[in-house]
Amino acid sequence: MKALSRTRRAVAAVLLLAIAATAWLMMQEAVRSVVAASHNDVAFNPGYQHSQRLKVAAARAAMDVLGTTGAGKDGAAAAASYEADYRLQRTQIQADSEGLERWAAHDSHRQGLLLEIRASVAELKVALDQAAGSAASSAGQVQVPLMPALNRAESAFSNYAASLSEPMQIQTTHYMFAAPVLVWWLLILLWIELAALAWLMFSAECLG
Repeated sequence: MKALSRTRRAVAAVLLLAIAATAWLMMQEAVRSVVAASHNDVAFNPGYQHSQRLKVAAARAAMDVLGTTGAGKDGAAAAASYEADYRLQRTQIQADSEGLERWAAHDSHRQGLLLEIRASVAELKVALDQAAGSAASSAGQVQVPLMPALNRAESAFSNYAASLSEPMQIQTTHYMFAAPVLVWWLLILLWIELAALAWLMFSAECLG
């Protein structure tokens, strides 16, 4: 009888360890699936896409302006290439700025960040026009240094993109039923282990 009791305690200990291991594995898999799915949601978020394209276009436009002004007479071909890419990047900046403006109506929680993007993009456009010697730049306009304006805009884009992936912003409810098959099998295993432990304790009480 004592041997049987020791066996039951040993089995109960093994079951407890198995339950703990199964629960830990299940939580790890569930968290991994939620994080992966939420990251995908961020990547396909229209606001995120606009901000990332703006970030790239702004940097390239500034590089093109500097390349054009630094090419000189001997680099006419290089200057023409920079100018062509500059026009392309300005078009991209305009398109994504307008796209982000339209998306702002769907993102009421980040209006402050979106306002900063709007202001920084407006300042960057002025700085680009002035650095490129564009006719759009008014002679009486206050001089706006290009690199500080670019840095402000890049920071605004990065801050907005980062805010989309903050832990508090990730909504996990709609991932509950999209967990991998492994999580469901682990859940079934956990219930079996709990049932086995409950049966073991109940039978021990009956025999006791």
